[in-house]
Amino acid sequence: MTTELLNYFNAVKQQIIDAATQRGMSASGKTLGSLQVIETPNGYELEANSSIYFLEHGRGPTTVPKGDHGNPDLVGIIRDWISAKGLDLNPYAVANTIHKSGTRLYRAGGNSGVLSVPLNLDTLDQVFDQIAGQYLQKTADEIFKTLAPS
Repeated sequence: MTTELLNYFNAVKQQIIDAATQRGMSASGKTLGSLQVIETPNGYELEANSSIYFLEHGRGPTTVPKGDHGNPDLVGIIRDWISAKGLDLNPYAVANTIHKSGTRLYRAGGNSGVLSVPLNLDTLDQVFDQIAGQYLQKTADEIFKTLAPS
């Protein structure tokens, strides 16, 4: 019965990877590579590093106290991204734009669908209904087998 749930989580993981890749949202592959299906005592979880959030919503402008320069690592992160994408951009200018205005995805409303579409609750409900139906059938079979005359 847990095979269906594991298959569901693996399918969601692959859909996220495919969607991000098709939209050109994967540069180094670190964020998508962090996606893992983890078995827990109650089933499974899909885990990823915190950057996964930005694939769906983008990154908003930096809100820091006056005189603070925000995330000092952002330029290094942008430099790695530019290198992975093979672009010819100034990482300081890109970081400055993100600090002031957020990413293009954020400015466009921040709904890429990379996470929200694969994590659709209707699909999860269908998987749970299928699993519940199988448990119900198995339980009914066991009850009837126990009650059947020998």
